[in-house]
Amino acid sequence: MLNFLAFAVATADIVAAIRIALVAIILICTGFIIFVVMKQSGNSDGTEAFTGGSKNDDNESYYGKNASSRTEARLKLWTYICSGVLALCCIALIVMAAVIV
Repeated sequence: MLNFLAFAVATADIVAAIRIALVAIILICTGFIIFVVMKQSGNSDGTEAFTGGSKNDDNESYYGKNASSRTEARLKLWTYICSGVLALCCIALIVMAAVIV
């Protein structure tokens, strides 16, 4: 009987530690997603309606012309990755709360 109680207490401690870790990961992912989304630029800068043109880069080299698109692609990829991790952690936390009361 004492072994069962010791096992139950140890299991409760492990579950509490997992819940705390999941909440910490959720908070970190949320902050990182906010940062990455704020770092991304919009699709337009709003002047196309006045000028009829689009944004232009003054850089004439191949690297300079494509640097912003590579950066945007990386930021978009990190947004997708962090959103997936956030969703998985939230689902795991909900399942743990429903199964283990």
